[in-house]
Amino acid sequence: MDEPIHTKLAPPMWLGNQIRRDMLLARLDTALDRRLTLIQAPAGYGKTSLLAQWRARFDPALVRVAWLTLERDDADLKYLARYITLALDETANGESERNAASLPARAAVSAVVNRLARETLPVVLILDDYHHAEGPEVDAFVRALIQLAPENCHFVIASRDYPWLGQSALAAEEQLVELTASDLRFSTHEAEALLARAHGEGLADTEVRSIVARTEGWPIALQLASLSLKRGAAHRSLVERFRGPSSELARYLSEQVLMTMPEETREIVVRTALLDRLTGEAVNLLCDRNDGWLVLERLEEQGMFLTPLTPERQAYRYHQLFAEHLRERLERGDSDRFRALHRRIATWFAERGETAEAVGHAIQGDDDALLATIVEEAGGWRLIPQGQQAMVERALAKLPEAMVSARPRLALARVYLEIKRGEMSHARADYDRCAASFDRADLSADQRIEVRVVGDVLADYENEPVGLDDLLSREALLRTLPSNDHLILANVCETLGAKYFEGGWLERALEPTVAARDHYQAMGSLYSDLFTRFLESRIRHAQGRMKDATAILATARAEIESNFGPRSDLAANCAAFEAGLLYEQDQSAAALALLDWAVPHMEQSDGWADVYVAGYLSAARAHAAEGRIEDARAMTARARRLAGRRGLRQLDLLAALCEVDLLIDQDFDAARVAADSLGLDVLGRADAENSSVHRPVVTAARLCLAKFALIDGDHDTALDILRALRRWAAQHGAGRLLIDVNILMSHGLRALGENEAAQVCFDDAVGTAMFQGFIRPFIDLRRFGEAGIDATLNGAAQLDRFRAQFLKGIARTLAARPVSTSAPGVLSDAEAAIVAHLSFGYSNKEIARLIGMSPDTVKYRLKSVFRKIGVQKRRDAVRVLHERGLIVGEAPAIPE
Repeated sequence: MDEPIHTKLAPPMWLGNQIRRDMLLARLDTALDRRLTLIQAPAGYGKTSLLAQWRARFDPALVRVAWLTLERDDADLKYLARYITLALDETANGESERNAASLPARAAVSAVVNRLARETLPVVLILDDYHHAEGPEVDAFVRALIQLAPENCHFVIASRDYPWLGQSALAAEEQLVELTASDLRFSTHEAEALLARAHGEGLADTEVRSIVARTEGWPIALQLASLSLKRGAAHRSLVERFRGPSSELARYLSEQVLMTMPEETREIVVRTALLDRLTGEAVNLLCDRNDGWLVLERLEEQGMFLTPLTPERQAYRYHQLFAEHLRERLERGDSDRFRALHRRIATWFAERGETAEAVGHAIQGDDDALLATIVEEAGGWRLIPQGQQAMVERALAKLPEAMVSARPRLALARVYLEIKRGEMSHARADYDRCAASFDRADLSADQRIEVRVVGDVLADYENEPVGLDDLLSREALLRTLPSNDHLILANVCETLGAKYFEGGWLERALEPTVAARDHYQAMGSLYSDLFTRFLESRIRHAQGRMKDATAILATARAEIESNFGPRSDLAANCAAFEAGLLYEQDQSAAALALLDWAVPHMEQSDGWADVYVAGYLSAARAHAAEGRIEDARAMTARARRLAGRRGLRQLDLLAALCEVDLLIDQDFDAARVAADSLGLDVLGRADAENSSVHRPVVTAARLCLAKFALIDGDHDTALDILRALRRWAAQHGAGRLLIDVNILMSHGLRALGENEAAQVCFDDAVGTAMFQGFIRPFIDLRRFGEAGIDATLNGAAQLDRFRAQFLKGIARTLAARPVSTSAPGVLSDAEAAIVAHLSFGYSNKEIARLIGMSPDTVKYRLKSVFRKIGVQKRRDAVRVLHERGLIVGEAPAIPE
């Protein structure tokens, strides 16, 4: 199954006697002016033959035409993505094929679109026999390709069924060409040319018209009639027998072909028609022979609708209509033998490790026990993360409930499928039920480990908090696992690292994260490896090591763009985390440029809570930083809607807390209402070590409580909260959190007159931030940190050059940024002192001398005040400040 069938990338080598269909070819030529051409007709209408003729008309130097014949296995996006990649670039190496096969659906779309974007010529992608692979996932995949591919790309799809690929919109834009069965029927002239080849002499016009009328121009019927005539059938009696629906006609004509065969050959053909891909070994298996390859050569020579799948004739397949009739014939005539042969084939494929084929034949063999054994021995649930989800789903749908529940790997596979479909309540109920049952069963140690691992996967998707004791238990589990089971080990290590990180145990999180990467690399899974890099970057960021975090993501992004494309699912996840770091560096516009495309992309993929938190909340804060408050609130509301749909409580709470935090600076009264509605006091006082509330939620809630207390003047309460946070952050190495905590503590201590202690806290915040490039904490906490900036810049102690440069840059930034005037304490203490002197008409130099600031600092502060109240002149500023009660007393006349 790992070896691609390259003849799927070109029309079949045998297409019968082709009649040139010039009128249809002319209509197909318009495909180069349209986005989608759809050829839909039942079996045997010559769709493949027509497309083969059309494809042969193109000069490869002028038009790039890619062909792919779809089969049932291509309903699994793993195979479809791989074959489309091969079709577009037949020189692709094996690694690029495997990379395409390992991608999730959205990432695979991005990879194909990126490949198309590199093509300078017009590109035509022909998907033949689309009905074999059609399904919701494949339709969504192809629909996305049609929508996102560059303008020089054109899609031609041939199918028995009518797929839904956005035709209505394409038709409205005149981007659709459709050919149906009525278009594909043979004309009398075409039928005459075909039958004349078979009969050797011209048929009478009335006979040709009669055959065309009886067959309704059905091309395959005419092909089969031609074959019957070649074998000596009387054409007059043949015409008389052409009655009834097309399906009956196909059966009759197939019988005519079968009747000309020796009995031994007929038996071989009937048996071997059960397989889509024939080899000499398969013939030997089904027919109890040892000359299978010679048999296939003879059948090909006899024209038994047998097509070689490779130029070297290493495998064959029958014409699908012929094979389908033979299968129906055997099933109706001898159902026991039909099922017994399928069971024999299923066992053969299972022994060869070709699980997908084995499952298909076990289903046809109607042997539930065999089917269950095949899936279970192949790995059961383990097949799903290896890209076999569709096959497992098909197998479990066939099996009785009792049989699935009785086999651990199958029961776990059902749970895993429910997880991947987002059916979390069903997954939890089924897991709890089967876990309870397995507790009483006599399972091996390996089976119990697998039950535990799937339970951990479920808990991770549910995003429920995990305590330290449970994580230590997971660590102990690692020491009991087989050292060569990289799938299990990588899964356990990665989830362990993620949960340690979520709980704030940053140093503990690093080791399993790096170990998970090693296991993914041993498996050759770059895709999974990259997720460990995202996690490591987030750990470094939380530690306050932003430069390391940025470097890790830069390296990851380069590998993603090289291997998966700049608009893949992985690229969107990487962009979400990169945007968070850009925001920290006060590059909100650059952050939003990434998130504008990444957030919608993330919403369509199989994401997890942390990437949504990074994407949505970075976008909300960046919008607020750009002054777009309504956009910021819309983003938090969007996050909460998705959290509700996917049952992600942590995302819901963090989005709500983000909105409260933004409102504190924009609308204090509204922030109070939102905080009370959320239950901020309860969240902030939760025991995050052992509670149903995540550590990031508790931390965010406590920071909000501290801000409310500081603004209300309850400095002692605020400092109690902040001291507890600082102790926790210091113990866990949470350097980024320490920046916020120290800025807030410096404000509270300064308000209590403890200026020296306040300055120590502020200096600690600056020391952590300045060499790592954390700028945004000082802007977001401006009302709490401006006094610290002023005191540091104007203090008696000599500042070192780096610290002075860092703080002066922040001071300039703050002076240039507006702040909402609706919150209490809109003016900082320093600004209030300046405007008090401003109302008496003092110049900047005079104010600077009176309050002990530099003239430049006064100038920056005044610009900030002007922006806050929406004026440009000093006189207007004094008037507005008096109107708002921010200056007490009568406003004197101030010169321009």
